[in-house]
Amino acid sequence: MAKWMAEIDQRTGLAGANKMELLMFHFGTSETYGINVFKIREVMKLPPVVKIPDSDPRILGLVNLRGENIALVDLKQAIGLGPLDPVGAKLIIAEYNDNKQGFLVAGVDRIIRMSWERIQIPPPMVQSSRQGAVTAITKLEDGRMVLILDVEKVLAELHPRSEEEVFVGIEPHEELAGKRVLVADDSLVARKQITKTLERLGMKYEETQTGREALTRLRQYAELSVKTERTIFDFVVGVITDIEMPEMDGFSLTKAIREDPRLQGLPILMHSSLSGQCNVDKGKALGVTDYVTKFHPTDLRDKLVEHLGTP
Repeated sequence: MAKWMAEIDQRTGLAGANKMELLMFHFGTSETYGINVFKIREVMKLPPVVKIPDSDPRILGLVNLRGENIALVDLKQAIGLGPLDPVGAKLIIAEYNDNKQGFLVAGVDRIIRMSWERIQIPPPMVQSSRQGAVTAITKLEDGRMVLILDVEKVLAELHPRSEEEVFVGIEPHEELAGKRVLVADDSLVARKQITKTLERLGMKYEETQTGREALTRLRQYAELSVKTERTIFDFVVGVITDIEMPEMDGFSLTKAIREDPRLQGLPILMHSSLSGQCNVDKGKALGVTDYVTKFHPTDLRDKLVEHLGTP
């Protein structure tokens, strides 16, 4: 496992190539699950756990990792499949939104590399299972199906916050009122967070679930702008995109936008839970206008004002 983690930093050439790497794991059943390697910081044996009195049963306690206390989540129980037997379990340390979490799983399999084109939106029946935590699926060469989890949804349910708390200070903004943006994110939770922010700011929006869907929509607008002798900004003034998305990731979407002369100058805000500096640098190298870590609505508002506000 240490060898796997040491190799992750060498795989920086995936950005813009529409490829990703997936760590496969299981809960002691026949089903295989996956998490993007970019979100993983470490895989290890389960260290001593400090119990938290009266805590959510899905949160098993705290583990101390080199002086840092990290919450330990029973991922199996968090997606509605019952408690995990901790005997022989493995701990996946992941980082979302500048915060580290520990996910307990029965075991890890291996890391595989594949194109985002092989990652698909799951059928509604699959999406609604496992507490709605499955955001994408893919099929391996041996015929196994891998269920890719929407960890953002899992974390949001573990730490629920009221709208008043989340969106405090987000009010109609004169410089943004009526402006239309295209949102690309496969996570239902993330799209709701973004669109509620936009609504409170008085903006308009269109939602898409994949980078490919977003690019298709932008190209349709571009064709319409040419036919009507208008500019792309008459239809959409900017793009808010995630990095991880089925069919086409945010890096590849950004690259495709920047290569289309009809879309030149269109601001692109990358809004992602992949908070590592390497992801920020990759995005900017490909033409991302700015980067916002999920989910900080005031930061998103400020970036929207900065890049989309009325001069």
